[in-house]
Amino acid sequence: MEFLSEAGAPAVAMASALSVAVGAYLNAKLSISADLSTIFKDKAFGKRLGERIGQLGESATIYKMLERVVDVEGHGAADALWFEHKTWSYTQLKELVDRFAALLHSRGVKSGDFVGVYTTNSPEMVIVLYALSKLGAVAAMINTNLRDDTFIHCLNVSGSTSIISTPDLCQYVCVDLQHLTFNLSSFDGVETGATELITSDSLQQFSPSGLQPAKRGLKDLTALIYTSGTTGKPKACAIRNIMALITSTPIPTDVNNKSKYYPLRTYSSLPLFHGTAFFTGCCYSVGNAGTLCLRRKFSASQFWKDVHDSRATRILYIGELCRYLLATPPSPYDRNHNCIVAAGNGLRGEIWERFRQRFGVPEVREFYRSTEGVAKFDNQGVGAWGVGKVGFSGPIRRFLEDDTFIVKYDTVTEMPYRDPSTGFCVRASLGEEGEVIGRVRDRGLLTEYLHNEEATEAKLLRDVFKKGDLFQRTGDLVLQDHDGWVGFRDRVGDTFRWKGENVSAGEIRDHICRIEGVHDAVVYGVKLSGYDGQAGAAGITLEEHSSTAELALMSELYTELQKRGVPSYALPRLVRITEKVATGVTFKQAKGDLVKKGWDPRKGGEGDKMYWLNGTKYQKLDDQGWSQIASGRAKL
Repeated sequence: MEFLSEAGAPAVAMASALSVAVGAYLNAKLSISADLSTIFKDKAFGKRLGERIGQLGESATIYKMLERVVDVEGHGAADALWFEHKTWSYTQLKELVDRFAALLHSRGVKSGDFVGVYTTNSPEMVIVLYALSKLGAVAAMINTNLRDDTFIHCLNVSGSTSIISTPDLCQYVCVDLQHLTFNLSSFDGVETGATELITSDSLQQFSPSGLQPAKRGLKDLTALIYTSGTTGKPKACAIRNIMALITSTPIPTDVNNKSKYYPLRTYSSLPLFHGTAFFTGCCYSVGNAGTLCLRRKFSASQFWKDVHDSRATRILYIGELCRYLLATPPSPYDRNHNCIVAAGNGLRGEIWERFRQRFGVPEVREFYRSTEGVAKFDNQGVGAWGVGKVGFSGPIRRFLEDDTFIVKYDTVTEMPYRDPSTGFCVRASLGEEGEVIGRVRDRGLLTEYLHNEEATEAKLLRDVFKKGDLFQRTGDLVLQDHDGWVGFRDRVGDTFRWKGENVSAGEIRDHICRIEGVHDAVVYGVKLSGYDGQAGAAGITLEEHSSTAELALMSELYTELQKRGVPSYALPRLVRITEKVATGVTFKQAKGDLVKKGWDPRKGGEGDKMYWLNGTKYQKLDDQGWSQIASGRAKL
């Protein structure tokens, strides 16, 4: 018996070690702990959201959250706002908001009214948004770059009864509405013309007390955020109070490590009329009694100095903003700051680690959202984990998932594919590209396009997996790999056909951007007479603007793309070396500008250098080459 016990001890130890090893292997292979952690976090978030809704009661608004920070949570002395080295506490901000709300009330603004907000990032804009929220009015936040007809279109869509501007923009208000120009001190010295100017002295005439917050429910509107208008005139996304509440609720990652992430100080140079800045900046700050650190307008050269000066612990990014920061010369402020989190969407995989390493930001929180969308992914990895991805889910979460799906996409109909035998959509397999769709659980809570039922309906899918269900399309093509990581591929419509094959513009762009010496690129399809389909075209900017750098790239571009596995049909047939790829105010590439330039060398963009793929070499596109292409004689 002693022998058996002696022999059994090592066996038990070995079995125990083996079971631990097997468990670790299965956990790594099946992502069990990651999935369970996310599931528990989602439940905790849902509980906190429910508590917040209960706390706000009959006034489910961002103003009520501001009021609670001061009167209930006791954070009145905490910094609410930082702007150009000035700070406002929550108590100070609330008093200004209450006075301005009283002023607007005296001008006839009431619950349910739409009010145009045409303001530059500033304390004035923040005060306007909270004041309108207190009154129950809807802030129609107009892109400050819009002028004339497009500006008027946005106001007409909203049906605004009045408009509020900052002095720098008041001259562009070309409508006959009640027009107030607001300046506390941020725009001193700027001419305002004949409009009514509201100043600090004006506010002192109105009491901060006596006016009760309007009763507004979860389904009531709080703001209009306009689409960029790249596919037509801007559409107004009707933002309900529920969206502001959801995006204000503390996320588990922050709550579970308060000593690390609080007090929260979020720096944003993104315009507040954009969803990322409004939701992740303004709403999340007040929801966490944090500080919103604002800049009027993005400046790559001043970005990290601002982050240092504001003591921000978090920055917001979108689109190509991070690429602009990497293009700046080294600065003493690159790592001399308190920022530990970069949050946003659109950070490309090829610059993700360069950004993290150069600027010393340990944590990138890439989230996948749209202003009007219900589908979502999150990648809150620390370090190099999940570089370039928008989300992750293992087998457990994929099995339990009931809201966001990736479905097979039909490139011919440009719609989600439906099984001919059932008529239902089909989930994309791992490793297969598909369109993201999100379940609509309550039509009454959906963010719709105001007064545009046709556009709202165009994004809805019915009878997707069973009769009667309702989903919303995103228009985004993604791919979930066999490890569970989800990566963005293309916008629907950015895929084009050439030589009978589908070409992913986003995929080719990513390959080009990884070539040494390339700063940025945009890829799109071009219709050429005499050729079937669309030929691939690329606009490229170089890190160094010189003929030497240009020659080096164009002499190796064909070989480099082939090395990266780009098939011959997907190689760009036309290449334009340009000094700048235009982006909009939200740092999204404006392909339309390049498309308008065309490829006739006699009409090409000033300073641009154009090439075409002749066999296996890119050669300069001259009149003779263009003549061959235009006549359909060139063997593209």
